[in-house]
Formats: sequence, C-alpha cells, structure tokens
Amino acid sequence: MGIPGMSRSKLSKEAKAWIFYDGGNSAFATTVIAAFFPIFFNDFWATDLTDEVKTAYLGWGITISNLVLLFTAPFIGAVTDVSKTTKFLFTIFAFISILSVAVLYLIPAGSWLQALVFFGIANYCFAAGNTLYDKMLIQVSDESNIAKISSYGFAFGYLGGGFLFLINAAMTIRPDFFGLASVADAVRWSFLSVSVWWTLFLIPILLRVKDNGKNKPGSNFKLAIKKVFYTLKTVSSKKNVFIFLIAFFLYIDGVHTIMAMAADFALNLGLPRSDIIVALILVQFVAFPTTLLWSKFAYKFGDKNTLLFTILLYLVVIGYSAFLSNALEFYILASMVGAIQGGIQSISRSYYATLIPQKDSGEYFGFYNMFGRAGAFLGPALVAIFVTFFQDTRYGLIPVAALFIMGAIILLKVKTNSGPLQS
Repeated sequence: MGIPGMSRSKLSKEAKAWIFYDGGNSAFATTVIAAFFPIFFNDFWATDLTDEVKTAYLGWGITISNLVLLFTAPFIGAVTDVSKTTKFLFTIFAFISILSVAVLYLIPAGSWLQALVFFGIANYCFAAGNTLYDKMLIQVSDESNIAKISSYGFAFGYLGGGFLFLINAAMTIRPDFFGLASVADAVRWSFLSVSVWWTLFLIPILLRVKDNGKNKPGSNFKLAIKKVFYTLKTVSSKKNVFIFLIAFFLYIDGVHTIMAMAADFALNLGLPRSDIIVALILVQFVAFPTTLLWSKFAYKFGDKNTLLFTILLYLVVIGYSAFLSNALEFYILASMVGAIQGGIQSISRSYYATLIPQKDSGEYFGFYNMFGRAGAFLGPALVAIFVTFFQDTRYGLIPVAALFIMGAIILLKVKTNSGPLQS
C-alpha cells in the first residue's frame, strides 16, 4: 500500500504535491463559498430580494449543485477504478471550476440567477474533483502516515486559503490602496485571484502524481455503471463501511452547512461585513495549527473517539450561535469553528480510508463524497425550509443540531479496523 520506501518521517514528492494542492483549492472554499459569494450575492446580485428570499435562494442554489453530485460521484470514482483516468478527470473538473469562478467577475449587479448558475457549476466541479483528490490520498500514503498526510493537506489548505483570503479582505477594506474604485470591484477581482491562485497550486500535483492501475477492456462508462450497482447490491457485505457513511452523511452535513451559511446568518443578525470578514480570517488561521493537533489527538485516542469529540464540540458551537449579538461573540464563535473544522474533516477522511478496500478506492471515495454532498444538499435545504416557515434565521440551527446528534449515535456503531489498510 502506498509509495514504496516511504518512511514515517519523510514524505514523498507525490505526497508533498498532494498536500500543496489543498492550499490552492481551499481558496475557493474560503474566499468564494464561505465569504464573498454569500455576501456579494446578498449585497450586489440579489439586492431586490428580501433577506429571507436571499437566504432561501442561496440555500437552494447550493442544494441543487450538491444534489447533482450526489448521483454522479460514485460513477466518477468508479470510472477511474476501471480506467487510468484519475488525474485526467481531476484536471478537467479543476479547470472547469477555476473558469466558472473567473466568470463571476463578469456578472453584473442584479443578475442573481446567473451568479447562482456559475457558482453551482464551480461548486459541483470543485467537489467532483475532490472525489478524485481524496482517492489520491491512498496512492500517496500508507497505513503509517495516512492520518498525518490527510491532516497536513487540510492544514495547508487552511494556511494557503487563509493567506489569499487575508489579501482579498484587505482589498475590500482598502480598495484604493490596490488601485480599485470600490468594494464591489475588490470582491470581483477577488474571484479572479482565486482562479489564478488555484491554478498555480494545481501545477505540482499534475507534474508529480501519476495515474495508477490500467485500463480494463470494454466501455469504461458501462463497466463503471455495473461496478457501482454491484457495490450497491452487495453493500451489506461491507456493513461497517455503510454504517460509517450514514453517520458521515449526517454529521458532515452540519459542517458543510455551517461553512456555507455562516456569513449569511451573521448578515441577518445585523453584523457589519467587516466583522464577518475578520471572523472568517480567524477561522483559517486558527484551523491551521489545530488541524495538525487533531492528528496527534487521533493517534493517541483513536479516530472514532476523536470524531465523536469534535461532534460534541460542534453542538456546543450551535448552542452558542443561538445567542450571538455582537462582533466579539462572533469572533469567539469563529475561533471555536476553526479549532474543530479541520479535525473533523481530516480525521473523517483518513478514518474512512482505513475501512475501505484499496483496489476500489475510487468508487468508495465516490460514495464518500456522495454521502458527504448528500448532507451538504440536505442541510441547506432544511435551513431554507425552517427559515422560510418560521421567518427567523435562528430556527435554521435546529435541523443542523439534530443531524449532528443522529450522526454521533450511528458513528458509535462503527467498528474500528486494526492493522493495515484493507486490500
């Protein structure tokens, strides 16, 4: 399993390139998803809509793109299991997402539908590419360092994405210093900067990581379809994996929903845009060191116990969110989220990798992202429904908390494998 001759202390060039890429695509997750798209959608593209309608439309926009991924992710992974196309498809998805983000620069004020369409394409391709990126984790690691490399990837992602976001935030605070006419221009140029940044960080993984395996005879697409449906029929034989995926489906929903809707929630509480941006910067730079610490925590106490503990901490965060009233409290909330977010993401990925058969890793990571994005589809939809029905954004916290609790209960039933990764 993994790269021959890789030691515990020294990472291979392939592993370093894999880690490096996270610093690029995380700029999309930070600058676009978590910060500027919801703020710009609210203030620029959807100015004629009410606050409740803006929140609902944003929630449904995220929902649709994630729903499409829900049905396609396993097939994407399965295609790469039966053909030598992992890096090729990964590259295609990355470039489509990069170009879609760049198009946001061109969309005029009031065009909320166009903005949602291109954001949806970017969001889908970002997630689809990450299905294959996650598959590459098994290729660049072995059982002795998979949690370490996974955590390094997320940590470097927070550092790289956070650094660019810091520059983007400075552009919005002092647009004149950067030669820009307005805050709106600064945000639009930030979208372009994400595209350039992401492209630069894409180069090493394209040069260093090679496709493993070989093409199997026959139509790749037909073989992939047969493979996915066969796995669905026989999933009971991988009961442990299936239980984990159900738990993951529920608790990661809360994580994705908090990431995607936090800025909009803060806006509806009346917090200034500048305070929201500062809070999001806090998330990135708190998450960088704490994600590395979570890997050490998992090594000592186990992946499963670590995940249960992070879920408990997220419930504390949700309870605290219901009583926010000022910027200082939002800063504290952001620091709490930053301290937990990278841990639950990185440990979930590395724990899952120890549960699945290596030879079918593409398909299984397709299911991983399918269940993860199903949660991302369900969470914003539930938030949109609760906010629309109760006409109060705080009620959107209720379904998120419920999903965390149900996820923890089911995760308790997962049996931890001992020994090396399955083959």
